[in-house]
Amino acid sequence: MKMICRILRQNPGGPPHWVQYHAELEEGATVLDLLRSISGQDPGLAYTAHHCKLGICAGCRMVINGRKRLACRTLVRSPQMQLEPVPGLPVIKDLLVDLLASPKKGVSSGKREG
Repeated sequence: MKMICRILRQNPGGPPHWVQYHAELEEGATVLDLLRSISGQDPGLAYTAHHCKLGICAGCRMVINGRKRLACRTLVRSPQMQLEPVPGLPVIKDLLVDLLASPKKGVSSGKREG
């Protein structure tokens, strides 16, 4: 599947800005697979410090098409995607946030209570 992905990028202390990437993925690819493909085009893209690929560690948590999701568990189903860092956590670079920092007051951590 040919696709376009917009990523909200940010360097420490700098303003965020959107960058558009083109990628081609196999059927059944995850957003993590997409990010790996894009990082082949742009090795400077930071998206996760750690990922278990099992949906356990939440190291790949980000906003995918407006919803908080795990990149390792979210399938690419659309030819267009938009990726942003998790709100409320300090951005280290691009999509990579400090998961150990306390969320800013008034912002949900994205965890589901059950």
